[in-house]
Amino acid sequence: MFGKGKAKKTVVVETKPYHCMNIERIQSELDVNVTTGLTPSDAEQRLTVYGLNEMRGGGRPSAFKILIRQLANLMTLILIAAVAIAFAIKDWIEAGVVIGVIVLNTAVGFAQEFKAEKTMDSLRKMTSPTSRVLRSGHQIVVPTVDLVPGDVIYLESGDVVGADCRLFEVFNLETDEALLTGEALPIPKTVDTFDDVELPLGDRINLSFASTTVTKGRAKAVIYATGMSSEVGKIAKKLMETNKAKKTPLQKALDKMSWVLLGVAIASMLIVFGANKFKIKNEVLLYAIGLAIATIPEGLIAVVTLTMSLGVHTLAKKQALVRKLVALESLGSITNICSDKTGTLTQSKMVLVRAWLPGEGFFRVAGLGFEPAGE
Repeated sequence: MFGKGKAKKTVVVETKPYHCMNIERIQSELDVNVTTGLTPSDAEQRLTVYGLNEMRGGGRPSAFKILIRQLANLMTLILIAAVAIAFAIKDWIEAGVVIGVIVLNTAVGFAQEFKAEKTMDSLRKMTSPTSRVLRSGHQIVVPTVDLVPGDVIYLESGDVVGADCRLFEVFNLETDEALLTGEALPIPKTVDTFDDVELPLGDRINLSFASTTVTKGRAKAVIYATGMSSEVGKIAKKLMETNKAKKTPLQKALDKMSWVLLGVAIASMLIVFGANKFKIKNEVLLYAIGLAIATIPEGLIAVVTLTMSLGVHTLAKKQALVRKLVALESLGSITNICSDKTGTLTQSKMVLVRAWLPGEGFFRVAGLGFEPAGE
């Protein structure tokens, strides 16, 4: 419960999910009166407890992290080692060439990713949605990131729901939940209470979920989950937990080639030393190191980066934004996109257009949309 004034919050352990609670029970659980809403001080206190109503973990990386990302690959590390060796043997020309390649490669990759991150940051700032809530008996408009559990929120046609909420007053309300549940048709909502604790998410029609869209009607609801605690937030959290950085096939191939070349370089040095019966003189050492450096293709990594950068610029002309250069390879490797929700990606509609029956073959299905007309 939340106390008045400066009283501290005590976390309530839920005995039932919110679709099984009536509005009186919810008011008690969230310590709010739906006729007046929260006071500004209560809302501020809860904001410090629950945090901003936003997805966390995908913020813009710092310039330093982007720079380190450009240098953290095996080929670049081998080139840096080659620079150190070239300096050690006072081969200034070789050292200068390799440094130039490293700087060019790092600068191109850094500039591209930093520009993409700035663009993404600008898009985030442009899309700063607001929501209408009830505070101290008055309707006010607040940034959606400032919504807290216990807020009474107003919903109407065209609104994007700012947080998970329990409906307590509806008028012909329907919401599009294709983003969350995959349902193509708008879902009619109700204020009825359900008894089934294990009711599937799509059947909890007395709830409205964050990031879904109101397609028709209007309603009032009380928010019970925000940010990463919402259903969309839970999905984001699972994706963050399983999103381990995996190398692309090209990166794996370059790493494998780097290890092979490193082995060849070491073997070449040993052959030179062996030919001189391991009597290592300055001339022999200089020759061995020069031969080892010569086995490393300094320009390869720069060619790869420049090629990907050109691809990114080509996509940019098509209004596509690429945050990381390596994503370009993954995009280029796609040959087929398989989806069991035909039309959902493009129209939020799932329509059968072709079928196959054993022993009968393929059949085409005519008709558009959800109208029961066609052949």
